[in-house]
Amino acid sequence: MNLLKLLLPAVLALAPIAAGAQTLDKIKESGTLTIAFDPNVPPWSYKDDKLQYAGYEFMVAKKLAEDHGLKLEIVETNGANRIPLLMTQKVDLVVAAMTINDERKKVITFSLPYAGAETAVSAPADVAIAKPEDLSGKSIAVARGTIMDDQVTAIAPPDAQIVRFEDEATTQTAVLSGQMDLIAQNVTRNKSLMDKQPGLKLEPKIILGTGMHGIGMRKGEDDLKAWVDVWVQENMKNGTLDGFYQQVHGTAMPKAVQDAAIAGQDQ
Repeated sequence: MNLLKLLLPAVLALAPIAAGAQTLDKIKESGTLTIAFDPNVPPWSYKDDKLQYAGYEFMVAKKLAEDHGLKLEIVETNGANRIPLLMTQKVDLVVAAMTINDERKKVITFSLPYAGAETAVSAPADVAIAKPEDLSGKSIAVARGTIMDDQVTAIAPPDAQIVRFEDEATTQTAVLSGQMDLIAQNVTRNKSLMDKQPGLKLEPKIILGTGMHGIGMRKGEDDLKAWVDVWVQENMKNGTLDGFYQQVHGTAMPKAVQDAAIAGQDQ
């Protein structure tokens, strides 16, 4: 069962408490923006060879703080604990490649989409997979608690084995080490795997969905949402976010994401 479903009653119980605290006022008074950031999701977010934070998510968080004259404070997270960190008020925002979906919207509020990508079951080019039925009897690696975990669970045949790893980094390591051939992940991460192991020819086989990423915040923080949304919309309009995306992923941000942010469309 998805970890978020197990945690849902507890985090919902915390929501009224969190909503009473006006986070935006606290941010402005302290001069510090505290975000949850997952350093194990290259190229979205990671540590470089100098152990400095890098990737699209870090570029977004850093600029959001800089544009408002704030100090950026990072709390490291992963797919399973980023929402609990938010709901227990350990962080102000979550900037961690978190896909907007209805289940999460029961618990938290999202900003306008600031990024997004397709998710897929990917495998080496010579592996013959084209539809969910072809996963029969096969093992698929996925990071526990992610949207890909939900997606691949929904389409996998009963005799497929879904192998859940604790984070994106260990999931990718399982593929790089040859332990696993199939992986359910954001397709933009295929490039980072092939960069690490040039002989690996990984390609998307079954598209699971096209997700839009939102900056996560607690419910009831209308001022904070407006503050973040204005920034996202402006930086999507002026091309800054697309520029970051192209710098990291080598391709343009999906047009649907840009259109939704510019139009101010909540997902």
